[in-house]
Amino acid sequence: MKKTLTLLLTGSILLPAPWLHAQNENAPWLLGAGLNVVDLHAANGGGLLNTDNWNATPAISHLMLGRHLNDFLAADLQLGLGRIETNADGNNIAGEGFYNADLNLRLKMDNGKLLKTDSRIGPYLLAGVGASQLSGTSLRPNVNGGLGLNIWPWRDLGIYAQSAYNWAPDADDQSMSFFQHSAGLNVRFGVKDSDGDGIADKDDACPQEAGPVATAGCPDSDSDGLADKSDDCPTAAGLAELKGCPDADKDGIADKEDECPNNAGSKALKGCPDRDGDGIADKNDACPDVKGLAAFRGCPDTDGDGITDAEDKCPTRRGTTALKGCPDQDNDGVADDDDRCPTEPGPASNAGCPVPKKEEMEKLTIAAKAINFETGSDKIRSTSFKVLDEIVELMNRYPNTRWSIEGHTDNVGDDARNLDLSTRRAASVKNYFISKGVAADRLQSAGYGETRPIADNKTAEGRAQNRRTEIKLIEQQ
Repeated sequence: MKKTLTLLLTGSILLPAPWLHAQNENAPWLLGAGLNVVDLHAANGGGLLNTDNWNATPAISHLMLGRHLNDFLAADLQLGLGRIETNADGNNIAGEGFYNADLNLRLKMDNGKLLKTDSRIGPYLLAGVGASQLSGTSLRPNVNGGLGLNIWPWRDLGIYAQSAYNWAPDADDQSMSFFQHSAGLNVRFGVKDSDGDGIADKDDACPQEAGPVATAGCPDSDSDGLADKSDDCPTAAGLAELKGCPDADKDGIADKEDECPNNAGSKALKGCPDRDGDGIADKNDACPDVKGLAAFRGCPDTDGDGITDAEDKCPTRRGTTALKGCPDQDNDGVADDDDRCPTEPGPASNAGCPVPKKEEMEKLTIAAKAINFETGSDKIRSTSFKVLDEIVELMNRYPNTRWSIEGHTDNVGDDARNLDLSTRRAASVKNYFISKGVAADRLQSAGYGETRPIADNKTAEGRAQNRRTEIKLIEQQ
């Protein structure tokens, strides 16, 4: 039994501590019960640590009822009983009953103001007044002082151990002064916890709604550590920095505000990604891998002509919509890449190069009809040279033109001979132009005999019209 106090104290330190609370204003009442040891000999000159002089009863022999007063003080009533077998002189005697009662003030050292102690360990000093009685003697008043230690492994259950010196101020008999050692269990009670969540109302931010300690007693439906009242997404576990809302793609934007919750993006694009960094979300970007312009749904326009590169045949040179983004320096409607004369306007039919004007072509047509040959021959009459030279001058004035020379006859004579004659006459005109400096690759000739009449061969006048040379501009599209 004399080792009981030591065992209790050692065991209390080794016990697990899932919940740590000392007696305080949230749990103002304390009830303790344990073993009581009385040492008369040590108080009268004997050894304090001589356990042979310890008088104890193998049962609950110490009761304590305490009340929290403030951060520093608590008051308690302590009752003790025992069986005295060793008296003040250290002599063994027949066991006599012993009783004492004390009213004490305890100075708590674990409030964080006197000592910086762990909340599971609460040292204290005590002082008070009381009375004690040994069987067969009168009740004697005493003054006491001592020290103690509370250990709180669990929320409402703790272990205590204390020692006090009780001085009996009797001038005639000091033998009733004694040391009292006690140890036992403490039960904390008196806590007001309206919602039964184990958190006192005073410390409970939501005293009418049960909740965990992590959220100060307020409910946390999604268990994300944020109370429902402060949680913008109370039914979906989320992050504190997002007010309790989840962020599936971890881009720092709550899913409820993220237009692309499963693909990390920027706040500027409401959580959507932008692979090419052009400020247009991939989901709205027609060219998500190439930096472009908002006006073209994220597609680039390198030359700035208002036509996207994908649709621009000349993406690096500014052009027109009509020509699919290609330039046209001479504004003739033919793109420079297709224009054989990019700085001189001309029709598309001549690859963008200038051609004779309408009135010039009319004069040429008339002049060609004035080309005459020796009868039945492909030899050009000298009277036609002036006309031919005028035609050469026109051809050279428009060096990027090509010409077709066609020979025709009437229907008099053999068809084959007429075809051959018309072919040779057209070739003669072509050769004359070449001899005057017109490039051969600008000319072609053909004979059609009597197959393309322009008048009635039944009359001399009609046959005369059918015997002709025609010079035509070749389209170069």
